[in-house]
Amino acid sequence: MGYFTSAWVEAALERYRRRGPQDTIMGKPVAFSDRHYLAALLHIYTGTLSLERIAAVAGISPEDLRLQRSQVDFMSLVDYLRTRFSEWFREHLLMRDFALAEYGRLALEYIHLEEQVQSQIKIPLLNQLKNLCYELEDKLAGGKVLAPYDEALFRRLLLFFLSSEALRPTLSARLINRAREAGERAYPGEFERLEIPEKEGFPEELFRHLKASLSHEKGA
Repeated sequence: MGYFTSAWVEAALERYRRRGPQDTIMGKPVAFSDRHYLAALLHIYTGTLSLERIAAVAGISPEDLRLQRSQVDFMSLVDYLRTRFSEWFREHLLMRDFALAEYGRLALEYIHLEEQVQSQIKIPLLNQLKNLCYELEDKLAGGKVLAPYDEALFRRLLLFFLSSEALRPTLSARLINRAREAGERAYPGEFERLEIPEKEGFPEELFRHLKASLSHEKGA
């Protein structure tokens, strides 16, 4: 499936490059070069990629990036793009089914996102899983299971969170395991198997991919 997260970066940069003269961001006129906009987009990876590597992919100097990061407008753009990305990630996870290996890859990319971005993704989705888990437990007590639409959401969320917990355990494990127990009672065998990718070396692979895929996109 390639890199799920970098597909968003590439699409967002392309939309920015094709913007109209009257387009605004957060109600303000556009005032960023393509390179600086790309650098802002790549902040979804801070923590995994150093600022030096983000600068290298964006085609600017580390000193330039540090200067941009001292500016309120640039960091406001960074926060805005983090939020937009998080919304996109949540929407795509909820709207389609993935293969087991794809859930593993999604989780691998997720745990390498910036911490704030992870929280923006995790908190709403985990709350949704919790509500579905409680509803399923109530249904099971009456000899029923979830409606088809809710069942699909439950499956997608649980497979994603089981995969992410397998890669990096968190304090959310108790709730996720409770959801798994309810899921196994309702849908035997559905959550017994995961396909978890190797996480060693992923930051280096991501950096190489971003540099190769975005180098031809960088504007002046």
